[in-house]
Parts: sequence; structure tokens; C-alpha cells
Amino acid sequence: MKLTVSVAVSDSTGDNVVVAELHRDGAVTAASLGLTLAEAKELLRGVQRQLVQAQLALHVETQRTCRACGTRRQVKERRRARFKSLFGGVPVSVARLRSCGCPDAASGAKTLIPEGLNRWVAPELEYVESWLAAKVSYARSSDLLTQLLPADVGSSTSTVRRRTLAVGKRLEKELRETKDAPAPGAEKDSATVIAAGLDCGHVRSCCPQSGRSFEVVVGRILGRGASSRSLGFVRTIEKSAQSRDRIRWRVAQEGATTDGLTVFTDGDEDLRRLQLAVLPNAEHILDWYHLTRKLTVLKNVVCGKEAVAKLPPHHQHKLYLGLSSLKWRLWHGQHARALSKVKELQRILRLPTVRNKPTARRLRPLLGKLFKFLKSNADSLPDYGKRYREGKRIATSFVESAVNQLVDKRMSKSQQMRWSRKGAHLLIQVRTEVVDGRLTSHFERWYPGFRGVDVALEVA
Repeated sequence: MKLTVSVAVSDSTGDNVVVAELHRDGAVTAASLGLTLAEAKELLRGVQRQLVQAQLALHVETQRTCRACGTRRQVKERRRARFKSLFGGVPVSVARLRSCGCPDAASGAKTLIPEGLNRWVAPELEYVESWLAAKVSYARSSDLLTQLLPADVGSSTSTVRRRTLAVGKRLEKELRETKDAPAPGAEKDSATVIAAGLDCGHVRSCCPQSGRSFEVVVGRILGRGASSRSLGFVRTIEKSAQSRDRIRWRVAQEGATTDGLTVFTDGDEDLRRLQLAVLPNAEHILDWYHLTRKLTVLKNVVCGKEAVAKLPPHHQHKLYLGLSSLKWRLWHGQHARALSKVKELQRILRLPTVRNKPTARRLRPLLGKLFKFLKSNADSLPDYGKRYREGKRIATSFVESAVNQLVDKRMSKSQQMRWSRKGAHLLIQVRTEVVDGRLTSHFERWYPGFRGVDVALEVA
């Protein structure tokens, strides 16, 4: 059996163009039933070649006539280019028209490149490569594209990386240019921000001179309902003013803030300074999980085998009860009494019968750090119990998940990856838009008529 697939262009006077011939001989088997992947690639490549060349030929013909005087302009020269798309590369001839001589500004010499086309790369190819690279490694993205798309797409690992980071640069440029403009959706009261969280993640550095790892700041801004915004940046890449602009812009995109805005952090001093600079009127709350983790370390030392064996039993019991009381007071927002309890525990550790014990030497610096931590965050210790009973947030779980989504899954977990600071920063900008489901809207704005393929990609 022989099946011929041809394409006919209605505006052309020529014959139909054969794009593929499919042959089937012998008995029908599971392997020979229907199209194979190689045949489908060849078919797509042939159809794409005919469609692109016909469109560009029509584009040249429509542009040759001067709109001002009606003169048919001559082609000055043609140069070769290659249009790269999801369905194969197409060699094209790019025409440059001569000026017709009339005074109209649009009648001057110009090269006929379709509007909005960037480096002869189809927006869909750029979109799919960025979407995949934000999800999986550059090498795996390249392998997937090579397996599923025509072989001459040219999606090598370096190409995927370069195009993905170019999208990140474009997102960064937009942020810099629009940071002072009104944010879209800011007038919607239904999207008013009710909570925000800031946290940090660490990524291994590819540059030994700059240390083993560097820090990435990640945030998530929650609006009413299911509305949310994510953000991320490498701290050493951005200056303080740029970081503040980024957070303000993200908050503004979710709507005007209210007096009840709550910001959660783990108590990091740099994050706290950033919050005070961006949202000085917001209520800051220390994450309950990070707070209790410090108490858990102390309790593990007090209840350890060494403490049970070497500390006097009544002092060991007092330390255990004291730590339980300290946690109760913090849970109920009694920070002043909590500080008093820490001082009481420190006095026990300075007793002559206790101070020289190994357990006491381990506990004293830990309690000193806890006292300093609680004192510096005294205004961020609410009544956790009351908030919990009222169904309000007391932890940064929502921003911890953002760190996992934006940084860990792509850059560190189960993957021996090393990153440059700039490369990680730009990729995070793309991944943020992918995680938030907003990458399509950017491409629709950059390329009028573009239709997102998120659903098809998710299914694949």
C-alpha cells in the first residue's frame, strides 16, 4: 500500500507539492499500524516547510506595493536565514526592498521580517523550551525535544539554556521598566493581599572562589481566595533597592494591601530588614515551627543519656520542666515571662553542682542564643494559641513550599547541579512564572495572536 500526502496552496498556480509518501507492505502488525514517530516528524517537517515558505512569499508580495504612491518596489537583495520552530527548521529567503522615492516614511528601504519575530525563532518553540527547562534540567529538556520533535529543530542543551535565560532577561527587563507603573489588577479589591512570607534556600555554586553555595530569597504573597504570587532572586545579584522594588511590584499585582497584612519569616535578620523596608506597616510574625525547633534542640540535650547520667536528677528535672513551661509561655504570647524563664534556666546552669557538667557547657551557649533571638523578635511573638484557635496562620508552610517548588526541586534535590549566580537568578524568574501559571500571559503579550499550550504540555 502506498499513501501520498500532498499540500496545495490556494494562492499558488502550481501543482500540489508532495510532502511525504508512506509505504506499507505485508501483513498488518502492531508496529506497522498507523504512523510511526519518524514518519510523523517527516510529515510535520514537510507541511511546515510549505506553509512557512508560502506565507513569506505572500508577505513579500503584499509589502512590495507602496501604500503612499502605489509603486511596486524592487527587491534589492535576498539573504538566507533559517526559521526554527517546533516542527522543524525551514530555510527561508529574506528580501530587502528598495525605496520607491516618495516622501512617505514607510516607503524607505527595509528588510521584510515578520513583525515581532525574534532571531527567526517561533514563539511556541521558545515557550516550550522555557517551560520544559523550568521544570527539568536543560539536558533532559533537550532530550525530550529531540525525541518528540523533528530532528533539525536544533534544541541542543546550550540552545535550550540560552533561550530560557533570554526569557528570564526579558522578564527582568519588564520588571525594571514597569516597577513605577500601576500594576495590573491593583484596583481589584477581591485580590487584596492578606499574607506574605519570606524564606531562604541555598544552591551549590559552580565558582569555587565564591564559596560552596549561595543564598536565594523566595517569597509567596497570598491574596483572598486562591490568588497567590511567587517571587525569587539571588541575594547577591540584586541590590537592596531592586529587591524592595520586586516585592512591592508583586504585592501590587495582587491588589492594594490592607491594614491586616501579615508577613511571616523564620527570624532571619536580613529578611526582617527587607520586610521593614518594603512593608513597614505590616504585622510581622515569627514562624512557630522555627521557634519550636530551637526548643526541641534544648530538650534533646536535657533528655539525653549524658544529661540523665551526669546531671543531678532534681536539676535535670527542673530543666525539663522549665523548657516545657517556656514553650507554653511562648505558645500563649507571654514573651516577657518567657525571657524570665530563660534567665531562670541560665541560673540553674550556673550552680556550682551543675556548671562544670558537659551538658551544662552545651546548654549555656544555646540558651544564650535563644535569649538573644527572643529579645530581638519580641514584637513578632503573638498569641499563637489564640491565632490557632481562630484558624489563622502561625507558620510559614506556604512559603516553605515555595522554596521547595522554585529552588529545591529544580536546582538541588536528587540532582548534582552547580549554578552560576546569574544563571540561577534568571532561571528562577522563568520558573516563578511557570509555577504561578503566568508564563502564557507573558507570551500572549509579547506575541499578539499567540495561544498558550499549557494544557497540551501538562498532558504530555
